Amino acid sequence: MNTKAVVVGAVLMCLALAPVVIAAEGVVGTWEFKNQMKATMTISKDADGKLAGTWAGQRGESTLSDISFENNTLKFTQTASFGGQEMKTTYEGKVEETKITGKGQGRRGEFAFEGALEGEAKTGADAVLGKWSITVIMSSDKLTITKNADGSYAGKWEGMRGESKISNMKFEGGKLTFIRTIDFNGQIRESEFEGTVEGDKITGKFSTEGRDREANATRVGAAKAEPAKAEPNKPAPPPRGPAKPEPKKPDAPKPK
Repeated sequence: MNTKAVVVGAVLMCLALAPVVIAAEGVVGTWEFKNQMKATMTISKDADGKLAGTWAGQRGESTLSDISFENNTLKFTQTASFGGQEMKTTYEGKVEETKITGKGQGRRGEFAFEGALEGEAKTGADAVLGKWSITVIMSSDKLTITKNADGSYAGKWEGMRGESKISNMKFEGGKLTFIRTIDFNGQIRESEFEGTVEGDKITGKFSTEGRDREANATRVGAAKAEPAKAEPNKPAPPPRGPAKPEPKKPDAPKPK
């Protein structure tokens, strides 16, 4: 067989095995779902040089207060009205060209946020002016998927509200589906998830009572293998091969 044929055969064999390796990885592992909220922040400056701002999100529009921008650090307070109650959230973020990253502090604790400026970057005291697309990362939940001996899938959900029950999990043709059941203060709520798995990313959504919510995840760890069970002590195996003959004792001297 010539060398070229051997090389071509080896390449074809690798290509044939590649999908098997990818498929074996599949959906098993630990995935991180980030609970995100989208908003638009607009910062402007009046004739006296004072900063003003508005915040438009899924809970409506609100006016920002206590706005300051020094050393490329933006600070402000966002006040939202929900159910007749006012909720104040403070933000602090670092502005670098058209990006802003930082942390917020609200009633539910600390969280991260990031944003991008719609338009060209400005410099100096005006670097913060303009319209920003903001993503507020409220929490991060983890879903660990394992595979049972019969080939079915099982899931464990851990999040800010504790553990949730995962049932009816299926993974077919790159599609992952399952039902997440949440017990929140005695109220049971079910959400159906459907997503597409591509490598280490899941793109999908939760459907709850006719309402959809985007839910994407990133693989953060492979599933841990089950530890091997220790075998009970066994007697030492017999020596291999024929037994060696015992050395012959010399004959006793005969009496004269």
